[in-house]
Amino acid sequence: MDYKQMEQSLKAASDETRMLILKYLSKEALCICEFTELLDMSQPAISQHMRKLKQAEWICEEKRGRWTIWSLNEKHELFEVLSTLLAMLPEPERTVESLVAEGKKVNCN
Repeated sequence: MDYKQMEQSLKAASDETRMLILKYLSKEALCICEFTELLDMSQPAISQHMRKLKQAEWICEEKRGRWTIWSLNEKHELFEVLSTLLAMLPEPERTVESLVAEGKKVNCN
């Protein structure tokens, strides 16, 4: 990895919403529809953030029927750095468990 590649990787992760997305993904793989509830954002807005994270290779996608399930790319050269940084952040106010309790958890399988 050279300086430019590291800069691009770190820039992609240096947005509050993208940090939240990465924090959620550090716990479990999720679908866009779950992020719409967790972040109270539209699907197109979240898709733009996912596009940037995917371009930086921070995340991976897996197709399950008509759904796309997103997870962290554990093979990324800076994965250990990212994991350390994410561990330093507080837990988000909304959690997947809170979605379940509110009856808003979507089953994307």
